[in-house]
Parts: sequence; structure tokens; C-alpha cells
Amino acid sequence: MKPRQIVVNILLLAAFVGLGIYCYNEGKAYDILIDNAAFTHEGTTYEAYEAILVTVDGEGEPLYLVEGDRGAATIAGKKHVLLVEELDIDDNVVKSHKLSFKNKEMKGNVVNVVPLANGKLPGWSYPLK
Repeated sequence: MKPRQIVVNILLLAAFVGLGIYCYNEGKAYDILIDNAAFTHEGTTYEAYEAILVTVDGEGEPLYLVEGDRGAATIAGKKHVLLVEELDIDDNVVKSHKLSFKNKEMKGNVVNVVPLANGKLPGWSYPLK
């Protein structure tokens, strides 16, 4: 083999390895738990929602969570959007929140929508205890 062919082969191999790493990272799925729990930050208590519907990345069935409830979802990719719809006593949508976050912002596999909906307060994501 000529030196030029060796360089081209090495570059092709590097490109395929890079593509493989990219595809792995983009397609990797994570299981997360979504909480609807009261939250306290700097002396202020944020109450949990009475009832909400949570849709993850606009896919799948929405999770129905009542106050203090927890649901599970699977996310894939690096950026995510939660659509949180507050429900009234008759299960009609009163208010909607579109909440976005990235995997690198998460501190654990539990996401509490209450601090996330109130301006992404510290502690919105934490490890399972």
C-alpha cells in the first residue's frame, strides 16, 4: 500500500468511528421518573399541582399525575421538552407549561415538574433516594 492509501483508509476509519459515537449518543435512551411534589426553595414553598398531564417530547401517552404522584418515562437524545398541562376538577386543561431541559443539566434520574415550571429552580432534578 502506498502512504496516500494508508492516510485515506485511516481518515475513513476515523470518520466511521466518529459517526458511530455520534449515533450512539443521540440514540441512547434513559428512564426517568417525573414527580409532582411540593418543593421548598429559600423559604418559599411551591405546592404540587392538584392534577396534571405530562407529555414527554411530544410522544406517547401523557402521564396523569395527581398531587404527590410519580410517573416513569423514557427519553432519548440530549434535549427534551415536557408539556405540563394543569387540570381543573373536571379534568379540563387550565394552563399549559412547556419546559425544556438538557441531559447535562440533570443531577439525577428524577425530575420534579414543580420547580422546573417555576423558573428551573435549583433541585428540579435529583437522584433517586
